Amino acid sequence: MNNKFTILTASNNCGKYLKGWSDSIIAQTYRPLEVVFVDDKSKDKTRKIIRELSKKITDSGIEFKHVVNSKRRYCSSSYNKALMLATGDYFGVLDADDTLKKTAVEYVYNLYQEYEDIAWIYTQFDICNMSMKKKKRGWCKAPTKGRCLLDLGAKHAFSHWRTFSRRIERLDKIFQRGLRCAVDKYMGYRLEELGPGLFTDRVCYRYRQRYSFSISTSENTKGSWAKIRKEAKKRRKLYSYEAYPIIVHKDK
Repeated sequence: MNNKFTILTASNNCGKYLKGWSDSIIAQTYRPLEVVFVDDKSKDKTRKIIRELSKKITDSGIEFKHVVNSKRRYCSSSYNKALMLATGDYFGVLDADDTLKKTAVEYVYNLYQEYEDIAWIYTQFDICNMSMKKKKRGWCKAPTKGRCLLDLGAKHAFSHWRTFSRRIERLDKIFQRGLRCAVDKYMGYRLEELGPGLFTDRVCYRYRQRYSFSISTSENTKGSWAKIRKEAKKRRKLYSYEAYPIIVHKDK
């Protein structure tokens, strides 16, 4: 495997948040680093803003790819497209209105080197206000021994920071095409079917809590999540899938 880490971002009308997004990427202490940005047919100034930011990103020694969907494909399909364009062997999902702690990539990459059998890693996150000031700590956690993410039902423990690697052979299974919301839930259930995971309680991700608009206000998130859980249970029964274990890393 190569040591390149790819940040995957899909965006729709998030232009006003992109400077903070790009600044947190440029500040990363890890290289080689790649960014794949998929603009999902935005109607704001995203295209102009990302063109202006791209030089700063590349000047900082980061590879940058920017594509615009010819029609709206929604979140999951856009992330899948970003993944197919990526050339790294390690990946992290960074939503366009959120940011990373400056050591996030370096820290997670080192965990992949320490745990050679681990295929995917997720971390703790901070919930921030619209100005990205911390409000409270997030709720990510690992299932208790002998249980999996699907066993937790409607208790969501897999949120940020979501990373994975090419140690998973079927990367094409991580993002369901056309899914508009609950993408992270689907991703978590799929990942635990595809390889062993790891959770670390260190905060690597800063999540912007938006009230004026969020996917939960425009889509039936709870209904989609319930459907995803039902389909996952059916899939595991039909194909005799068993969830791989999720271990917990404790910082020394």
